[in-house]
Amino acid sequence: MIASMTGFGAATAEGTGVRVRVVLRSVNGRFLDLQVRCPSSLQEFEPRIKERIQSRITRGKVTGSIEWEEDVDRGATPVLNEDAAQAYLPQLARLAKLADLEDKPALELLARLPGVFRTESVSPDPAEAERLVLEAVDGAVGELEAMRRTEGQTLARDLRARIAALDGYLSDIESMTGEIQERIRLRLREKVDNLLRPGEVNEDRLAMEVVLLAERSDITEEIVRFRSHNAQFLEALDAGGEVGRRLNFLLQEMHREVNTITSKASQSDLIHRAVEVKEEVERLREQIQNLA
Repeated sequence: MIASMTGFGAATAEGTGVRVRVVLRSVNGRFLDLQVRCPSSLQEFEPRIKERIQSRITRGKVTGSIEWEEDVDRGATPVLNEDAAQAYLPQLARLAKLADLEDKPALELLARLPGVFRTESVSPDPAEAERLVLEAVDGAVGELEAMRRTEGQTLARDLRARIAALDGYLSDIESMTGEIQERIRLRLREKVDNLLRPGEVNEDRLAMEVVLLAERSDITEEIVRFRSHNAQFLEALDAGGEVGRRLNFLLQEMHREVNTITSKASQSDLIHRAVEVKEEVERLREQIQNLA
């Protein structure tokens, strides 16, 4: 099964009072370009995270974000900030003097002042943190792969339809080539008749010239090779896997064949069909840029 390089995946892993959320996005890229953004507390796991993703995703520009969330009361311990408290006391005393108040500030008021207490959470266990992070990474990669495969199936259907269109164009070109030799013979006879008196034309010589001209304009080999490329293209789609580079090579060969057909063609309707073939090959080339 083929896959697109465009996709999205997200997953969450939960532990005691904590949860990890991983989000992955991928777009087209010639090679694998992986960038992961994670909190500083998890940066020690970044090599393992990238290794996990690279083992399953090999092409495309992939960006990832990792979030670490803790419950508010998970191991949270209020700690008195003595420096802040001591800074408040003389200011409160000054305020009381300005207001001509003799009461001392209540403890409840002091406790509610910003910065008097700070909350310190317990550092997560490294083994547990790594387990949760990698579990979420695996889940997100799985979703990303599934979406890329779904997109790949859609692309494959479109590519097969375009190959079928190319086969139709080639059939039209083949039917046109059957008339070419007769057209060449008639055109050559007309030119000769205009130059010579009737009865002075060497029919054998005329037939030989017709054959030579027909050979120079014969596109049978190009059509046979083009059909072979079409068949190989479909076989690659059926085989699945990372087919982008192989399909791109086949399209280059198709482009080469249709260029030769165009150079040999002398009939306007045949040239028009060849141009349509070129346009379809270019559409195929654009589409396969999305394939892994």
